[in-house]
Parts: sequence; structure tokens; C-alpha cells
Amino acid sequence: MTSSLNLAIYMSALLDEAGEAGRAAVTLEEARASFSLFGKGLSEKYLQAKPLGDAPAILANPRRPFPFSNGREVYLPPYLDVFDSREENWRVFRLYTSVQAGQWEAGTFDRPRADEAAARHGRQAWMERKEPLAFLRFFLGSFPMPFLAADIFITLETARTATVMARCFGGLASDLAWFLARLGPNIEPVDYRSVLWNVFFDLLAPLAGNPAQRGYPREVMAAAETVADPGADLKHSLDATLAIYAILEPQLMASLVPEERTLLEGADDFFTDTMPGLRGNKATRFGREEEAEGIELVPPELAEALNLDFYSYLLPAGIGEFLMEDALGKKLAQDTAPDADRKVKATGKEKADVEEAGVEEHRLLYPEWDYLAGGYRRDWATLYGLRAEEGSAQAAKRLLAEWDDLVREVTRQFRMLRLQERTWRKRLEWGEEIDISEAVERQVALRCGLPPTEKVYMEKRRITREVSALFLLDLSASTSSEITEGGHTGETVLQVLVASVAIMARALEQLGDRYGIYGFSGYGRKRVEFLRIKSFDEPLGDAVWQRLGGLKPMKSTRMGTAVRHAHHLLNAELSSLKMMLLLSDGYPQDYDYGEDRTDREYGLRDTARALREAEAGHIIPFNVTVDAAGHDYLRRMCPPHGYLVLKSVEDLPAELPKVYLRLRGS
Repeated sequence: MTSSLNLAIYMSALLDEAGEAGRAAVTLEEARASFSLFGKGLSEKYLQAKPLGDAPAILANPRRPFPFSNGREVYLPPYLDVFDSREENWRVFRLYTSVQAGQWEAGTFDRPRADEAAARHGRQAWMERKEPLAFLRFFLGSFPMPFLAADIFITLETARTATVMARCFGGLASDLAWFLARLGPNIEPVDYRSVLWNVFFDLLAPLAGNPAQRGYPREVMAAAETVADPGADLKHSLDATLAIYAILEPQLMASLVPEERTLLEGADDFFTDTMPGLRGNKATRFGREEEAEGIELVPPELAEALNLDFYSYLLPAGIGEFLMEDALGKKLAQDTAPDADRKVKATGKEKADVEEAGVEEHRLLYPEWDYLAGGYRRDWATLYGLRAEEGSAQAAKRLLAEWDDLVREVTRQFRMLRLQERTWRKRLEWGEEIDISEAVERQVALRCGLPPTEKVYMEKRRITREVSALFLLDLSASTSSEITEGGHTGETVLQVLVASVAIMARALEQLGDRYGIYGFSGYGRKRVEFLRIKSFDEPLGDAVWQRLGGLKPMKSTRMGTAVRHAHHLLNAELSSLKMMLLLSDGYPQDYDYGEDRTDREYGLRDTARALREAEAGHIIPFNVTVDAAGHDYLRRMCPPHGYLVLKSVEDLPAELPKVYLRLRGS
């Protein structure tokens, strides 16, 4: 039987909030705002606090210790008066919020990359759906008995999430142990839900300080134990679900009576109501007993899906209600010369209506700085904004595969960074530790007969970072040079540049920062081409990989104009931290970049001026070059902390993530 305390908490969802309540009662209305903010601090996403009654039964029911979030809301009782003190009732609210918000940190809403899944399993309904649970609906809904698969998965994933969060937060570990001790495990299983209840408690037994107790098949725990190991991820929970389902499903089928089968079949609506056609013509176990032997307990394609590359699903970015004017990254002062303002030419479209490779998207006029005249040449350079031509997506991915070990390490570092970005917040009424200085102040106030403060606690909370990074690739003809030594002999400089930004793209998908990838080349001042490879709002999909695979060395390096347009694009971003990372293999040069074709001074001065304009616009520019002679000119173009010269082209993929994290302040 389920714990009476758990039933009491869930029954509070049925109570009238306006009814009689003791002094210890806490209502959702008074907790909603603070716990929505609390959830945002844990997950970097605003998760709306909703009543338990609004949750689908498959996500929240009294048969499980905790509700399960849909990735957009956290589900809380509308009324809680179970414990004798408000502090303990608030503690339950806080714990419910922590476990559900922690699903984002634990990677519960990860999913396979759509391009790889489509290639191996065909186009699936979940790939196009913009909801965190889309893949899990597909995965669990593909079982013959989805409600059983969902019960198993939610039990395992909740235990994994709780374990991950408890390792990161000592205060949460304490709250969790306190709560589990009051729920109390059931050690006499009478049905599969009782088995799962016991599995949950046995997985968290070390945390709760209780010995593990069995009472169910040993094979069940053997499969479940992997989710509590350090480093366990979503794949471990899904893999354990496959194994435990194969154990419990035959037992459940043998024990069900017709009325129970009808009731449980209705639970499958969660997997079909918003994704029609998901189950298709696939046979289920219900009503098909005569063919049961011919139906596979675990569809083989589910196990194959776990071999795909998973990534963190990102909710579409929005303004939100917590952004303030100072956090929008707007310019505090217009301190660039009026002559430096870009002019938009009337010809061409600002945005193309169709995704045609190489199509012109816009045409802009930019000034150039003439150091001899001591002023700007107005409307001097014409920039053509183009969509990069598409090549083979597999070619780009093969380049990435050559750096496989580095990809895994960088991706792991960026993912772990999400858990490490925390700072001490003080003057709290509750928290992880006591702030000694505030405690002393309280004692002084008491002895002086003054009202003492109760805000003597502090705890570490997540630093919310709004970051936009633009990667600007030099596509000049010199990038066609081949590497003559090292492990990548025979590859071109451009191929290493592409691999470097591809590694960064994979890693940034885990970190959640906004980023864009662009390339540029010069054909004289009347045609500076600026190629869009990935815009800030574009997902890392097949189209981006194809553009990366289609990049080719072009002509010259009219860098100042490209930097000014990158500045223009970053100005449109609302992030408080904006970075421009320029990857090149040589100095700024074009056939008319100055009065004399051999003049290097004009290009250096113009690019240096463009970089200063970006800095005045609260953008952090940084130049990474693979030119061994880069110190000679970069020290004149950039401040000492604004560039990096690499000894070897092969160092770029490993050094670029370090540069990014340093600029980001991580």
C-alpha cells in the first residue's frame, strides 16, 4: 500500500483553498511566485507552478513519491497542511519543486539528434514537436503497454534526478532524507506499483540513511542500480526501463482482470492525444491475447535509439518577465562617430523567403576608417549578406569524428558547467549554511534590545547568464593551405577551422548559450561577402551541417567590414554578455584595401577601428589566428588580452573552447 503521508499530500490537491486551515497551512497561491523563481534558479528556465490537479495522471499520482514535470511546469499541491509547522510544509513545497526543476539539470529532456534519428529510423512525429516531453512520449508510447513503461521510467528517472541533485546541493540532500524517512517504504509488494515504490526507496537508501530492502525479483534491482551511479544519464534510465519492462510485463498481464485492463488502457491517452498516429497500426497486448506470443515485449528499435547521440533540448528563447532594462545588453551611450553608422541600401531583401543556397539576403553599405585622412569614408564598402552554399553534411561530421575524444571532453566540460555556475546569496531566512557575520549582527541586536533579523542564512544559487557569441570565420584563399606535419597532415586550414566551430557548436548545445556562425571574404570594396552558416535563432540541424560541409576558400580578407556587420548582428541580441570570436589565418588584406595593393597599414588601422567600435558597443571581440607571424600585427590591432596566436593549426580545436570559457568568465 502507498504511504499514508503521500496520499495526504496528494489529497490536498482536492481541498478547497478557501476552506478552514490551521496556522501551519501553506497554499500554492502564496508559494507560487517564490517557487517559480526558485525553479528558475535551479534550471535557468521559468517553470510555471501549477496545481497537481492540472497534471496528467501519468505525471502525478499518489502511487509515486514525487510528481514528474512536463518541462514547462512544476506541479505542487494547491493546499498543504500535513505537518504541524509552516516550515515543514514549505519544505515539502521546496522539495517538490527541486526534484522537478532538477530534471533539466539531470538531462531528463535530452533527445537524440533529429538528423541521426531520421537517417536510422525514419522521420518520427517527435522530431518536429517543440515540447520537452516529445521524445519520451514517442519512446514510452512505443511499448505494447505504455502506462507500465511510463510508471517504470518515471520511477527510475525521479530517483536518478534526486540522486544527481543531492550530490550537487547539501541542503536538498537533507530535505530529501527528511522526506523519505516520513514516507516510509512498503516492503510487501502486492502489485507492480508496489515493486516500483520499493525500487525507488532502495535506490535512494544510502541518501536516506536506511538499509536497502528487497522483496521483488533480484533482476529488477540489478537493472535499476545503474541509474544511481555517478555519471548516469537519461540513457541509463531508458535502458533500465527496457530491462525492467521485460520482467514485469508478463507478471502484470497474468494478474489483470478485464475491468482493470479497460481502465489501464485509458492511461495510454497521454501518449496518443497530442501525438495522433504515434502508435499507428502497432499491435498492443490489450484485447490481443490470442496473438500475445507473436508480439515483442520490447520493440528492438527502442534499444537501437539509445545508440544515437543525445543532446540537451532547449526551450525557444523568449523575453520572459525577469529581464530588466540593464540586463538587455543595450548600449549605454552612442560613443561611435556618426559617420561610422551603417547605412542600409534599399536594394535586396532583409530576409529571404526561401532557403535557397547562396541566395542574397541583404545588401548593406558600411564606412571605412582612413587613417591618413583621420576620418571615415562614408558608405565605402558594400557587404552582401548571403546564405552559405550547402555541401555534404556527412563531410562536416567526418571532420568532427576525427576529433572524437576532444568532442566528448569539451561537451562534458560544458555540460558540467551548468551545475558549477553558482554564487553565494546571503541574508536568507533559510539556506544551506549560516552566515557568520549576519549571525553576529543578530546577537548584537538582541543584546542591544533591537529587533533581530531572521535572515542569517546563505546558500549557493545559480548565476543566470544570458550569452550571445558570434563565430566569424576567415574564408580567404589562404585557408586552402595544407597542413604539412602532425596528425592531420594533408588537411587544409579551413577544414580545421570548420572542425573547431563544429566542436564548439556541439558543446554550446549542452551549455545553452545563444550562438551564430558566419564566414566572410573580400572581393574589393564593392563586394564583401558575408555568409550565414548558422544564425542565432537557427537550430543545429541538417541545414547547418550542410553549410559547414560546403564551405570553400574564397578570395581576400576585408576584415573591417565583416567585423562591423558582426557588430550589427550582435547589437540585435538581448543578452547581457556578447562575444565576437574572429578565426583567421592572416592579416587584413584586399586588392583595394588602401591606395596601394601592397599597403598593409590601411587594413590594419581599419580593422583595429572596427574592433574598437565593437568594444564601445559593449561587445567583447577576440581574434584567434593560426598565423605564426600574428604577433607582429595583432598587437597593433587588438589589446594584449584581445588575441591569441597559435603555434600550430592543430591546436585550434582544443584552444578555442578554453578561449570561449575565459571570455565568458566561467
